[in-house]
Amino acid sequence: MEPDFLWTFEVTWKLKLLVIMVMAQMVLTIWLYIKMSKARFAAVKDGTASREDFSVVGSKPEITAIYTRAVANQFELPVLFYVVILIGVALDLSSWITVMLAFLFVVSRIVHAREMIGENRVMKRRGMFINSMWIFMLLLLELFISTIFFL
Repeated sequence: MEPDFLWTFEVTWKLKLLVIMVMAQMVLTIWLYIKMSKARFAAVKDGTASREDFSVVGSKPEITAIYTRAVANQFELPVLFYVVILIGVALDLSSWITVMLAFLFVVSRIVHAREMIGENRVMKRRGMFINSMWIFMLLLLELFISTIFFL
């Protein structure tokens, strides 16, 4: 396989897959919103929280705070992911490398979110975050290289 294959810029499948990756990241965010809402409802129902507890940050029960933080995480690094993907698509600079890195990024964010709302081992979760950050930085580097050499 020639390296040129990875840097081809035909739109068809690459664009479809990039849109699917962006949508997958959005679905993860929506899924976490649903989990957060269920946890909040359950906390009010079982008496560990009142409705008023959710009006002020910091007064939430631990289980609902975890979901709140997991949702907030989807508006930090993933927002930069959306921007890089949209710039690449808008400038027609999305390569197969972009697609592969986007896929890896979304998978890494899913794994990170599952750890956060699951066992929530901080050092393990930190490693997962760092992995997603490295993938994002490679994605950003790939956009930079594509901009310099192909725009």
